[in-house]
Amino acid sequence: MNQQSTENPAVKSASDTASQDDYLVIENVRKLFDDFVAVDDVSLNIRKGEIFALLGASGCGKSTLLRMLAGFEKPSAGRIILDGQVLNNIAPYDQSVNMMFQSYALFPHMTVEQNVAFGPKQKNMPKAEVARRVEEMLALVQMESMAKRKPHQLSGGQQQRVALARAVATSPKLLLLDEPMAALDKKLRSQMQIELVNIVERLNVTCIMVTHDQEEAMTMAHRVAVMDAGKIRQIGTPDEIYEQPSCRYTAGFIGSVNMFEGKVDEDEKDYVTIRTPDLETPIYVGHGITGYDGMKAAFAIRPEKMHISKDEPEQKYNKVQGVIEEIAYFGSHSVYHVRLPSGVEVLCNFVNMRRWDSESYTWNDKVWLSWDDNAGVVLTS
Repeated sequence: MNQQSTENPAVKSASDTASQDDYLVIENVRKLFDDFVAVDDVSLNIRKGEIFALLGASGCGKSTLLRMLAGFEKPSAGRIILDGQVLNNIAPYDQSVNMMFQSYALFPHMTVEQNVAFGPKQKNMPKAEVARRVEEMLALVQMESMAKRKPHQLSGGQQQRVALARAVATSPKLLLLDEPMAALDKKLRSQMQIELVNIVERLNVTCIMVTHDQEEAMTMAHRVAVMDAGKIRQIGTPDEIYEQPSCRYTAGFIGSVNMFEGKVDEDEKDYVTIRTPDLETPIYVGHGITGYDGMKAAFAIRPEKMHISKDEPEQKYNKVQGVIEEIAYFGSHSVYHVRLPSGVEVLCNFVNMRRWDSESYTWNDKVWLSWDDNAGVVLTS
């Protein structure tokens, strides 16, 4: 049997993981408002040129952390180090950090080119350099033809491009994005996510974005930090966060998940079984874990990893029969809500490969759900 580890490998301190490649180091940062802890001992290491997302629900502390990076708030404890310089006591206007606000905050009385020129002028750049920089930035965001327009004459997507051009016109060391797509409709949001990433990568600017939109974080960021109650729950690439959540919170917050609570029944080197009151037979997991017999654990599996059929699968483990109670049709796929004999509801995605595929199953059908032994993850925290 293996011994349980109490350390969460997904979250480490900045001093433990800092390297020469780290461009921005957030070191044990805390922020208190009276007795309320908004950010609680957060440590992050971010590489130069990286797009990093702070993802979490409202009130989790992500915006407060962003405001500390911008210099609008001072940490109650800890340090923020950018390119070797400690930022804690440096005024916002003296930092090489720019923010693109959720509302874009364009100056309504200025034209597009005047908005973009504002930053370089404040930095006292030569007039010729300002003109060159404005031309370059407008070309980058494909807004040259609208240089003389005012913000109210632009669409939401166009305003966002101008806001981005203004934010990067002074070549900041760090670009902060506060809910960058919140003001856009869904279709335009998807288009602008790709465009924004392409622009930021071409500029090779280090970028921190705050969002509560999981799809936005997964689409745009190289790495994601999931925040909850002021703490970092997990850090990883989008596929690591989704496929290998390190705790129940991350598994439940990112996407949809079926969670079976239980206890480890057998803990062997090459497999584990978990007994849960939700199922009649134990769940078989085709690999070992760091745990012990009898420890509390949860088995998390995504709906798309579940198989659905009307005939009983031949496999011995990882199958259960239930009744379809609800069906959600999304065009590309359908989601079946299946009620098990234990009363638990399980979600199963069915990809509609052919027209009318979804008509194979309907309400009140008895169906079998099954899954492979490596389809889910065992969670102990």
